[in-house]
Amino acid sequence: MPFPSLKALTSTAMLLGFLPFSASAQPAPKLTEQEAYAIGVEAYQYFYPAVLMEITRKVSTNTDAPGMGVMNEFQHMRTFPDASFRTVVRPNFDTLYSVAWLDLRKEPMIVSAPDTNGRYYLLPLIDMWTDVFAVPGKRTSGTQAKQFAVTFQGWSGKLPDGIERINAPTPYVWIIGRTQTNGAKDYDAVHAIQDGYKITPLSQWGQKPQQTKLVIDPSVDMKTPPLEQIRAMSAETFFTTAANLLKENPAHITDWSTLARLKHIGIEPGKSFSFDKASIQHV
Repeated sequence: MPFPSLKALTSTAMLLGFLPFSASAQPAPKLTEQEAYAIGVEAYQYFYPAVLMEITRKVSTNTDAPGMGVMNEFQHMRTFPDASFRTVVRPNFDTLYSVAWLDLRKEPMIVSAPDTNGRYYLLPLIDMWTDVFAVPGKRTSGTQAKQFAVTFQGWSGKLPDGIERINAPTPYVWIIGRTQTNGAKDYDAVHAIQDGYKITPLSQWGQKPQQTKLVIDPSVDMKTPPLEQIRAMSAETFFTTAANLLKENPAHITDWSTLARLKHIGIEPGKSFSFDKASIQHV
């Protein structure tokens, strides 16, 4: 299904524009249909990356297919992806991927990289708004063995000596690691490096690693690529999902102006959205 129709977005914007407010809230200014529509489109565009990331996270951590698996563990692609690979768009073919989703809600995760002996690698850390906020790797931290504690903002505990802290803007983080691979003949050497990438919960640092069991969620659509899933979403599903994501994943400090606009149509951080409670009023 393509991008939602103008009619669907207009209806959504009208509903969003006239949500009832609590008695303690300041009354929202009345919007024209055109104004509500414009802000509704802005809201769709603003939330699109986060909703797509959430679908991708659920799909990627709900299977043991190559390059996918449980959260807080690296999953490695041991060969170059073929043309059927659709979890991400346009993977490259000169590196082998090492992918992981971090869940930082309970505690920091320590990401370890081995000594790559000068070989190029990078471990981009991507927040739920699809922004890369840190990139450990050859060009930034060198190729010697390193450990990084990825922490959700506000965490105030103590880290072991020698571990560098990286603050994450959101509690979920996607790592799409890449290791230089000089053709299939280079696989064995790269596999050894991949095996050195580790993720350890802070509470388990210095202990024997505990294996996380994969629990399959049957409600997750594992047949439709994430991009197609978001295209098929109804406006109600999309904006309900977006509002819930905004509760857990703080907007960036630079998003103030966008949030101020969204407030005019009833979307605010920390608040749920429900079509059932929406009422259309005429202006």
